[in-house]
Amino acid sequence: MTISVSEEFNPAEVIGKPYREVTLPYGGGFSLKTGKIIFATSREEHERIMAELRALE
Repeated sequence: MTISVSEEFNPAEVIGKPYREVTLPYGGGFSLKTGKIIFATSREEHERIMAELRALE
């Protein structure tokens, strides 16, 4: 599952899917045991985290 720039990424849609079939454009994590996605970061959360990190500079 790759997404184009025009599509909005929905983390809830990829939870539980095999990592090899899904792109995590804003980060996330998967189980080494099962190979399935256990969490995915949304664009909004990614932007919030990056803003906090930039504020530390």
